Amino acid sequence: MEEQLVQTEVVQKPLLTEESSKKINALRYVLMALVVFGHNNYTALTVSSDLVFNQSVFGKWVQLLISDGISRGAVPLFFAMSAFLLFYKNDSYLVMLKKKAHSLLLPFVLWPLLNMLFFALCKFLGDVVHIGVLQGVGNYDFLTWNARDWFKNFFGYLDDGLLYLSHFWFMRDLIILVILSPVLNYLYDKLKYLFVFALLYIEFIGVKTYFVTTESLFYFCAGMVWAKSGKDLFELLKKVKWYEIIPVFLGLWLLVWKLNYSVFSTVMLMALADSLMLAKFSEVLIKNERLYNWLAYLAKYSFFLYAVHIKILRAIIRTTWLKLFPMKNGFFCLFEYFGVTFTIIAVGTVLGILLKKFFPKFFGLISGR
Repeated sequence: MEEQLVQTEVVQKPLLTEESSKKINALRYVLMALVVFGHNNYTALTVSSDLVFNQSVFGKWVQLLISDGISRGAVPLFFAMSAFLLFYKNDSYLVMLKKKAHSLLLPFVLWPLLNMLFFALCKFLGDVVHIGVLQGVGNYDFLTWNARDWFKNFFGYLDDGLLYLSHFWFMRDLIILVILSPVLNYLYDKLKYLFVFALLYIEFIGVKTYFVTTESLFYFCAGMVWAKSGKDLFELLKKVKWYEIIPVFLGLWLLVWKLNYSVFSTVMLMALADSLMLAKFSEVLIKNERLYNWLAYLAKYSFFLYAVHIKILRAIIRTTWLKLFPMKNGFFCLFEYFGVTFTIIAVGTVLGILLKKFFPKFFGLISGR
């Protein structure tokens, strides 16, 4: 995501070697790209009735592997790395809250407001100025919201549980877990293995935690245990061979598909295996110096891409794309899948680069930098 979610500018200690720090940095943009793939995933069950969708068997399996398989580990790994770096730096509670108010809370509040203003402007330009391409786009719904509506749209705990920016559930949960971090730290110090067992039970049995998702609680605490254990996860993963971890992931992925995602524990096991596989993949990302330098540069824009990719970019790019290339056969379904996803990634990244270049203070404000 962004610097506020996974920061690497820390004083080097034995636990976080220069190599491991580079691996975390290299993963940030790659994981963000996988999140975009996960969110642009038309299937026969999710496509709206007014769209043509004629996917091939091959295309179905490609999407299943990427969006319902490989991308599943991206968000859990973000949570784990965020918590690891939070506990690794070991700031005082007040210092930590002050930093996170700037890097997490401020962007969390600003981005929904910016989205509302954007779509209100689209509505105005379409209806008043009569710009044809914007006809029917946008709304002024937020003008009719009461206090309950504002709370629901910003925090998502009412009715269907969805936020106005649905993907911001990650930031909401991270903010809550940061606030609760001293409690979680205390419980782990006092209970140790009992605490770890309770986490495993909550995650793999699917116990509802209400205040955050079970996934975010589990992986945040996993990152905390990682930091407090004194073990370098990336060094441990060097001992795991690709021919060992890939079959485990693929086996769990096929089992999840066979069970139609109905057995919660198998989905969680697949996500865990996937997150470890992605963490190991960081070895590949840092081997080539030029590749690493590019990923380190692009990492600065990963949060901006995260923030802008769904409500604004996906809506505009998907709508335009499907008018030009309707999904009338398997080729055009895959063309939409890869074309729209890569276009969103490219446009979101370029917009972030341009915004940082011409309006660096504003970019820093909305990116928590």
